Amino acid sequence: MDTNAPDPATVVIVIDMLVGFCKHGNLYSPRYEPLIARLSAHLERAEQEGAHIVFLADTHIPGDPEYRMFPAHCVEGSGEEDVVPELAGFVSRGTLVRKHSFSGFRGTELDAVLAGLAPQRVEVAGVCTDICVLHTVYDLGLRGYEVVVRKDLVETYDGPGHDAEAINRFALQHIHDVLGAKVE
Repeated sequence: MDTNAPDPATVVIVIDMLVGFCKHGNLYSPRYEPLIARLSAHLERAEQEGAHIVFLADTHIPGDPEYRMFPAHCVEGSGEEDVVPELAGFVSRGTLVRKHSFSGFRGTELDAVLAGLAPQRVEVAGVCTDICVLHTVYDLGLRGYEVVVRKDLVETYDGPGHDAEAINRFALQHIHDVLGAKVE
């Protein structure tokens, strides 16, 4: 047994805090930028308390089937799939998992990463509350993890027909009431 292996009681999963969403790109939203500083401060505290940070990074190939629902975004090799520079230092000390779907589990090594860390608690932060956050929280719950969603550290986008405030409230309520996660 590796006695130097991390043994975090808490894993923080950061979802899609990427250049293509937070800085520029077809799915850029100015609502995400204020989240970066709050998230950075939280991750600093979490690391000091021994948490392990896992970044999920939406990464697609040209012609990805998801582009039937959304414009092309976070295309592999474009730079949009990179974690924002303000959080890049945390990536080098944590774990990066590339995902190709809403959930961080579908077709990724996230199951194996979490099994290796065996956390007592999984915190979830990032974007979009009503899409990738919600789907990943659902899959965490199915796997029996104690899940906490930091309501001050999640956000969704504003756009035509997408009332961000109302949708964020609905998604957080759904995450709590239906998926059984704690919302703090």
